[in-house]
Amino acid sequence: MSHAELITFPPAGDKTLVQFLNAQGAALEDTHHELLNEIARAISERGWVQPVAAIVDKVVDMGGVNRDKVVTALGDLVRRRLLLLDETQTRFAGFLGSISFATTAYRAHLDNGIDVFTYGGMELLAINSTLLRPVKVFARCPVTKKDLELTIANEEVVDTNIAGISGFMAEWNGSESLFAVAARSPLFADDAAMEWWVRQNPNIKGTELPGDLLLWVGMEAAKRLGALRFKLIGHHG
Repeated sequence: MSHAELITFPPAGDKTLVQFLNAQGAALEDTHHELLNEIARAISERGWVQPVAAIVDKVVDMGGVNRDKVVTALGDLVRRRLLLLDETQTRFAGFLGSISFATTAYRAHLDNGIDVFTYGGMELLAINSTLLRPVKVFARCPVTKKDLELTIANEEVVDTNIAGISGFMAEWNGSESLFAVAARSPLFADDAAMEWWVRQNPNIKGTELPGDLLLWVGMEAAKRLGALRFKLIGHHG
């Protein structure tokens, strides 16, 4: 499905993504949720997802839903930017504008031993709320190249390997790829690294989250996004 077919959304600065996810949640039907739930279950239980055709078959068999309805719902989820397919259109590439099915530099290790990958550092903070599992996340500061580790449980950061980890949350303009926005939202080893990166990227609009705000403001934003994505998944469990 081409980029031109993807829905757009009115830009609202740092509130655009939250408003977008809210709107999608209100618009989805049971078949949409069944598809997203099956994919979320595969991610959190296996760490990989079957090809598109196999997921469609499973939803048809489990729910007794007409195949054409499932295929239509799948296409609608792609159009709504909640699923990304690969170039062959036979495999899933991305999930909910956040999770990558390919290995990236941003890894979330779930409490059951499964690794999940995201498109950006800030997205790691939302995995606990999205999948409802304690998680240890790993990223690398793009400036200092230091490895960063945070342990998140009950929607709070309970441990870090470096004090003062900061972040940057890029704004979404309502039309570009959500995955591209996530990739422009890194975590940093300290405030100096974040400030240097921001100076080097003056055209990227977003919110700076110094170390004294990341664990509060940053995590609140991550919790909100994670809760909205969990609602999209539906009855995951």
